[in-house]
Amino acid sequence: MKNKNTLKTLLAAPLLALSLSFGLQTEALAQSKKSGNEPYSYVEQMPQFKGGESEMMKFLGSNIQYPAIAKSNGLEGLAVLSFVVETDGKINEVKTVKSLSKETDEEAMRVVKLMSGQWNPGRQNGEVVRVRYTLPIRFALNEADRAASTTVANRMPAFKGGTEAMQQAMQSHLALPAEAKKENLNARVMVKFYVDREGQVSNVRLEGTKLKKMVGPGSELDYMDASTFQLQNKAVLAKLSESAMAAVKATSGQWEPALKSGLPTGSEVVLPVQFLSSESGQSSEKMGVPTMTKYTKYSYKVEEADVKPTFKEGSFERYLAKNLRYPANATFEGSVDVHLVIKEDGKVLSMFSVVIGKEIHDAITKTIRETQGMWNPGKVDGQPVAVSQTIKILFVTEGSANKPSAEDVKSADVVVTRYK
Repeated sequence: MKNKNTLKTLLAAPLLALSLSFGLQTEALAQSKKSGNEPYSYVEQMPQFKGGESEMMKFLGSNIQYPAIAKSNGLEGLAVLSFVVETDGKINEVKTVKSLSKETDEEAMRVVKLMSGQWNPGRQNGEVVRVRYTLPIRFALNEADRAASTTVANRMPAFKGGTEAMQQAMQSHLALPAEAKKENLNARVMVKFYVDREGQVSNVRLEGTKLKKMVGPGSELDYMDASTFQLQNKAVLAKLSESAMAAVKATSGQWEPALKSGLPTGSEVVLPVQFLSSESGQSSEKMGVPTMTKYTKYSYKVEEADVKPTFKEGSFERYLAKNLRYPANATFEGSVDVHLVIKEDGKVLSMFSVVIGKEIHDAITKTIRETQGMWNPGKVDGQPVAVSQTIKILFVTEGSANKPSAEDVKSADVVVTRYK
């Protein structure tokens, strides 16, 4: 059943967007006749939904259904579609111009296609012509749905159907190799892999193998690193690794991706893959729980980034030492930890750990602000991300009684000296 409050909110933005776009179409007057059957972008008389704008809004409102997964994830935003209105009022060539999510895009496209045949075609120089039309559709939750979704707006990847369904998907690869059985071993292999925004699995690799004796000396112990075992047949490790990675690859496309603020995002996962030890194929031990190692957070620490942000001019510390000036009227002396966030678009923000006075604050902020556009962002799993790092700046006044210690000078990244 549709949520009328949700749909009412949904349609407010498209109405505004459409009215603005109509105001920009005077360019159509300067557009010459198109060659062949190529559609126009702007014409003197744009295509119009039969009954006008208000009827189009009613049509969208009565047909669009907020996708359940988007609603439960708290996903809101704008999907922009374009399509060609043919000379007979039918619609063709529907495509997404700006994507919100797979589910919302598909729903918007479904409803737009239902509008085919319900348009008055566009006209140029008195002739009926084909026109490419752009339609923004905003998906917005009502307050009740938004409140219900806040607890899952940020989450790690989850296998569709839960742990048991995951084990079923992997089961054909999880029989314990004969070599391991001969040595009375049970096995648990740690596999690291990447789950993208579509729930697809990639970059599958071995993180480690743990073994456990089932009978004989050591059987009372828990799983231990494979390097502690004196294996008679070393091939068992290769077979376990190969089978575990094949099992994980078999789950591709069956994951709900990680979410950040309700939006799907890629993340790295570690999964303990449990091999089945009994002849029946059923294990008394449960499959491990996946844990997330990398996730598109607000910002990563610099040591967490695969690729660290870089200053295009070379050494950022050298740049600060050259350009940062100690204000003559500043009363602050000592060291300041300046926390930088280099965003995914290369812009930089600065924050301070101590109260340093307006003069020093403004001097540092101004110098850092002047480096906008001079950064290459950091990356995680090949994607640009916000990365935080800390620069320690020591402010020293020559001849001052507050002489810094040798440790302060040694630990500083930049020393700014004021001479009296």
